[in-house]
Amino acid sequence: MLAAEEQAFIDLHSRHSGRVYRYIACRISDAGRAEELAADVFRIAWQKQPPEPPGIGWLLATARHVLGNEYKGRRRRQELLDRLQDEERSRAPQEETGEQAAVAEVLGRLRERDREILMLSYWDDLTIAEVGQVLECSPSTAAVRLHRARRAFAKAAPARLMTERKD
Repeated sequence: MLAAEEQAFIDLHSRHSGRVYRYIACRISDAGRAEELAADVFRIAWQKQPPEPPGIGWLLATARHVLGNEYKGRRRRQELLDRLQDEERSRAPQEETGEQAAVAEVLGRLRERDREILMLSYWDDLTIAEVGQVLECSPSTAAVRLHRARRAFAKAAPARLMTERKD
């Protein structure tokens, strides 16, 4: 049998999850990401467990904060992509230019969260702990996300990008 607080949370989720999702979904264009953000709202509700059970107002205020973080993350990702493209354009023509353009093209096709973690790890040369701090998650979660992003990159990249260089 479920504890009373677990049942109360299940009831809260049942009553308000659709509304929280719609609030988020109409503000961003990615239905899958909207589901993830709505889940984050309920994760926060579970973790905080306010003394009074949260109502729709508290949940939507939390959704607003979660969306604010999403917008900041998107802006950071776009700034990183812009920096990567500026760097690519500013380099003198070299043998690697085609390879770098191919990498940028593959990164552009990845999901935002995969692209962001790869760029934080490789472009910004952050450690897993630092990546976790930026993404506001534990280092182990960051490591798992990085592993998944690497797999997504390898799957999307042409085989010639995935071979080891022999310098």
